[in-house]
Amino acid sequence: MKKFFFFIIPFALVSLTLHSLYIFITKDLPDPESKMPIAVKMFYNDGSPMYISKNLWIDLSEVPEMFLKTLLISEDEDFYKHFGIDISGLMRALIYDLVTFSFSQGGSTITQQLARSLYLSNEKSLIRKFKEMMIAFWLEKRRTKDEILEMYINSIYVGNGLYGFETAARYYFGRSLKELSLAEMAVLVGMIRSPENFNPKDNLEKAKEKALTVLKRLLNEGVIPQNRYEEALKDVENLKVSQNGNYHFNEELFWRIVGELREIGFSLNEVRKGYALYTTIDKDLQRIVESVSGERKDIAFFSMNPKTGEILCYHGIGVNEGNRQLGSAIKPFYYYLSFLMGYSPKDIIPDLPIKIGSWSPENFTKSFKGAITLEKALIWSENVPSVILFDILTLNSVKDFLKNSLKISGKYPDDLTLSLGTLETSPEEVVKAFSAVINGGVVLKPFVIKKIVDSNGNVVYEGKPHIVGSVATYKRGPIDATNILKTILLEVVNEGTGRLAKIPGKNIMGKTGTAEKNAWFVGGDDNFLMGVTIDGEDLLGGRACAPVWKEVVERWGKFEGKVSITSTSFNDGKVIFSERILNMLNFERIVKLIYEGDVSEDSLVFFLKKLPQKYQVEFLSKIYEIDPILSTEIWKKVIQ
Repeated sequence: MKKFFFFIIPFALVSLTLHSLYIFITKDLPDPESKMPIAVKMFYNDGSPMYISKNLWIDLSEVPEMFLKTLLISEDEDFYKHFGIDISGLMRALIYDLVTFSFSQGGSTITQQLARSLYLSNEKSLIRKFKEMMIAFWLEKRRTKDEILEMYINSIYVGNGLYGFETAARYYFGRSLKELSLAEMAVLVGMIRSPENFNPKDNLEKAKEKALTVLKRLLNEGVIPQNRYEEALKDVENLKVSQNGNYHFNEELFWRIVGELREIGFSLNEVRKGYALYTTIDKDLQRIVESVSGERKDIAFFSMNPKTGEILCYHGIGVNEGNRQLGSAIKPFYYYLSFLMGYSPKDIIPDLPIKIGSWSPENFTKSFKGAITLEKALIWSENVPSVILFDILTLNSVKDFLKNSLKISGKYPDDLTLSLGTLETSPEEVVKAFSAVINGGVVLKPFVIKKIVDSNGNVVYEGKPHIVGSVATYKRGPIDATNILKTILLEVVNEGTGRLAKIPGKNIMGKTGTAEKNAWFVGGDDNFLMGVTIDGEDLLGGRACAPVWKEVVERWGKFEGKVSITSTSFNDGKVIFSERILNMLNFERIVKLIYEGDVSEDSLVFFLKKLPQKYQVEFLSKIYEIDPILSTEIWKKVIQ
C-alpha cells in the first residue's frame, strides 16, 4: 500500500498541476476562426494601397488528395490518430533540445503548428513549446480533425507576406492548388519550416533541394511508385516559377515595415487582424526604383527626407542590414569633422605619394597634383590627400565621430584604410549619416510607419521625427560646418566625380563611392536624399550609380533641387604640414613621378613656397639625397 501511495501521490500532483496550467493557458482563448489571417493593409504616403495581402481560402474538400498525403507524410503522419500531440516525436525533440540547449527541434504536430501560428510567437523556448501543446490539446477538443486541417492549410505563412497554400500556389506557380504537379506540391510543402529561405521565388535551388527530400519521403513511405517518383524528379529539375507576380509585393520593404512594427510594440499577428498601416513611402518613387531595378539583385536604393527622417523609397537586398564597403562615400563624414575642428576648405594639403608601413594608397588617376585644397580634394575625391587629412584627425577620433556622433553602425577596420571606406555598412546607415551632415548635425532615425489605424478607425500610433544623436560644436559649429560641406558637395556634381548626376536647373549635392565589390552615389537637396549602390567589381560610383540616380529622379519629377546655404567667405587657406606628414612622403617615388610628368613640378614649387623654411629645407634635403640636380632646380624656383 505504501508503494502504491508512493507512486500515486506524485502522479496526482503532476496531473493536477498540468490541469491547472491547461486551464490557465486556455481559459480566455478566442475561437480559432477569429485568429485566422485577414488582409494586411499597407498604404503609400498619399493614401493609395501599397499592399493588401491575398489570403485565398480553399475548402478541404477541394484540396487534392495527393497534396494532403504529401503534407501529412512530411509534417504529421499520425495526424488523424493523435490528440494534438505526438508523444514519441515530442520526446525525441525534447531530449535533443535538453542535450544541446538549442530549443530548435521541431516535434510539432499540425495542430501544434496551428496553435503557434494563431496564438503564439515564433520564440524558441521550452515555455512556448509547453503552451503550444496545451493549446493544441484545447483545439483538438473543440474542432474536428478536418476543421483543424482546413484552418492549417489556409493560415500557414508561405513567405512574401502571404498566407495559405492556395495563395502560395497562385503566387509561386500562377495556378490553383488543384492544378499543381506533384513536384510543385512538394515545393510548397518543403518550404513550411522556413518559407523565407525555401520559397522558389527567392531561393529556387534551395526550394528544389527541399522538394527532393519531400519526394524521397513519399517514395519511401510507399505513397508513390518509382516511376512517378522519377517523373517528379525531372519536373523538379525543370521547375518554372511564375514571373507574373499576381500580387505587387516588395519583400524587403515589407520586412522593413514589420521590423519597425516590432520596434514600436506591434506584432505582425496583431496588424493582420484588421489594422491599416500608412507609410511614408512615395508611391511614384518606389515604383520607379523597382522599375529601374527590374530583376536585378545587385542594386539597392534608399531615400529619406533629411529634415524629418521619413523614408521615401526602399528597395533591394540588404538595404538596412548590408555589409557593403563605402569606398569614397565615407569622405564627406570626416571632412565634415575637419571643418568642425576649424580647418578651412581653402587649406592646402600635400597631394604626393605616401607610404604608411607597407601601404601605399593611390589616387584613382595614379597622378598627383603636388598640393591641393581640401575642397578640391573632396570634389575630385582624391585619395592620398584624404588619407593625410584622416591621419591628422587620427583614427580614434574619426571612428568615435562616425560611431557616436553620426551613429553609423557597421564593421569598422582598425587601421587607416577606414579613410578610403573599408567600413562595411548599409545604404540606410549611409543616407542617415549624410542627412545629418547636410541638416546641421542632427541625426534622425529613419522611419517608415506614418500611422496605424485600427479596425474601428482609431489612430493607435503616429510616427514622428526622432532625434537619435547630434553633432557637438568644436572650433566651428555644426551648422557652419554643414554650410561648408554643402558648398563642396554641390561642386562634386557640378564639376567633380558626380557630374553624371547633374540635372539642368537643379542644385544637387552628391558624393560618389567606389569600393572593391560595389559602387555608390548619394545625392539630393535639403528635402530629399537618395543613395544608390550597385554590387560588382570594377565599377565606379560616378559612372555606374550617378546616372541611375539621375534617371530615377528625372522620371520621378518631384525633385526640387533646392539647397539653402549661408555663405561663408574664407581667406587664402593655410598649409597643412607636419613632421609626421614629411615622414609619410615617398620621396623616391616623388622624384620618379616628377620626371614622368605625373607630379606637377610647378604645383610642388607653389606648395613649398607656402611652407615654413624649416620644412622647405627638410623636404628638399630628402630630394637631394636621391637627385641633387632636381633638388637644386626646385630650390631655385622656390626662392625666386
